[in-house]
Amino acid sequence: MRHRVLLRLPLVFGLFMAAPVFAHHTFSVEYDAAKCSDMTGTLTKVDWQNPHVYFYVDLKDSGNQVASWSFEAVSVAFLKRSGIQRQDFVDNFGKVVTVRACLGKGGNSRRAAAETLKMADGRTLRVGSDYEHGQN
Repeated sequence: MRHRVLLRLPLVFGLFMAAPVFAHHTFSVEYDAAKCSDMTGTLTKVDWQNPHVYFYVDLKDSGNQVASWSFEAVSVAFLKRSGIQRQDFVDNFGKVVTVRACLGKGGNSRRAAAETLKMADGRTLRVGSDYEHGQN
C-alpha cells in the first residue's frame, strides 16, 4: 500500500505544478484585437500587483452616464523595466487621461486591454505588450 502511494506522489505533485500554466490566459481569449480605440476619462485607481496591473478610468457613455472601466496592463516588472512606477498613476488620479485599448470579449463592455496611457501632462506610457496583441 505504501509503495503505491509513493509511486503516485510525483504524479500528484506534477499536476499541482502544472495548474498555474493552465490558469494564465492569452490576449485573444479575453480581448478583441479588431475592436481597439482611444477612450478618454478620469483616472481613479490602480491595482499595482502581479500577474497584471489594472487601472480604472471613469468614462462617459453615449447617454452621458459615468461608468468605471477596468484596463488590464502588463506586469509590474515589465512596467518597472520600462521606467513606469506606481506613482505615475497615483499622480494622475482625478485627472483626464486617454487610454488606447482593445475591448473585452463576451459582452463585458467595461473591461479592456490597455496598450498606451496618455497622461494629463502629455506623456504617453506603453502599458501593454505588442506581443500579446499579435503585433510582434
